[in-house]
Amino acid sequence: MIYLDNAATTFPKPDCVHEAADLFARTAAVNAGRGAYRAAREAGAMLRDVKQKLISLCDARGQAEAVFSPSATVALNQIIQGQDWREEDAAYVTPYEHNAVLRPLRLLEKRAGIRMVELPLKKDLSLDLDKAEKLFRKDPPKLVSATAVSNVTGYVLPFADLFSLARTYGAFTLLDASQAMGLLKLRFAQLKADAVVFAGHKTLYGPFGLAGFLLREGAELNEFIAGGNGQNSLSLDMPPYYPEKLESASTDTVAAAGLRAALEWRKDVDLWQTEQTLMGYLLPRLAELPNVKVYVAPTEAEQAGVVSLNVKGFRANEVAAILDQHHDIAVRAGHHCAALIHRHLKDKTYDGTVRVSVGAFTTKADLDALVDALRGLDRAKLKGIAPDILRGNC
Repeated sequence: MIYLDNAATTFPKPDCVHEAADLFARTAAVNAGRGAYRAAREAGAMLRDVKQKLISLCDARGQAEAVFSPSATVALNQIIQGQDWREEDAAYVTPYEHNAVLRPLRLLEKRAGIRMVELPLKKDLSLDLDKAEKLFRKDPPKLVSATAVSNVTGYVLPFADLFSLARTYGAFTLLDASQAMGLLKLRFAQLKADAVVFAGHKTLYGPFGLAGFLLREGAELNEFIAGGNGQNSLSLDMPPYYPEKLESASTDTVAAAGLRAALEWRKDVDLWQTEQTLMGYLLPRLAELPNVKVYVAPTEAEQAGVVSLNVKGFRANEVAAILDQHHDIAVRAGHHCAALIHRHLKDKTYDGTVRVSVGAFTTKADLDALVDALRGLDRAKLKGIAPDILRGNC
């Protein structure tokens, strides 16, 4: 299989990740923070070490606490639902946000009467910071959320500039770095973010099962998920101190062991340069295909290793099905859990886009195979493909 769906999850993982997770699962996968015996203490120490590595990765020592969650979606819900919301509060989002941000805010619109406000884009689909500042002045924000990297076009958003504006109005600033931590050089002091969410299985190259966020020292969140965590168990309240206030249930220590190995592995790998090289090779070749429409980052913005495309005469899911069935190429087709941006891309007739996302183990030969397959796309190849596959999962 030629795997070009790294925006969903990076695959394959480095061998050291599998080896570390397997060894820990076989020899030391006890519950951390629940016992005073040696194995439990060592599991707890391992979790603390992973947190310190994540903090160091973002140069956040003394500036932020690391909080573990089972997924970035859970982490985003903890942050969004953990605000002191009042009716008519304004939550601003960029049109590039993932549904893991949009759907929790939509629930709050229905249940608490808040307002979700979409930030404006320029004609080239870059974020319009001048108009954003005018909106903030007229209608001050309670929360401002931005994804670091669009999971549809690879656009690296100007989140630090946006957050600087938002902070002048007292907003809580939320950076969804699920597609960015481990890829971009994030320096916490420069981000102007109160919370930075990460997903271990994406650009950090760890396994599924462990994610979370960095929470700025002094930032406050209410508990959203409560339960046991081995701290002060006689109290029915969550601990008042961080990060224990926001952590409950058993942490996936096997995933943590794999993530720790991934964090060590990435020290010797320039993931950003790898993606830049691959995109620099792919985009000119796609531009040579007259039947292919490409959706990329705005001209003046940085382009991560994600690009969307459509092929004239085909729906997005039809293209993905042909690539899979006839060429063994894995891509994602549909709307990529990003509800707002597709209106700006004007891709309705295609039912979304075909997303191509590269990773550390993508080769130029993989990209050659993709371009050749797109060049030779033929509707006759749709015959025999099951209708449910052609409909896909948007």
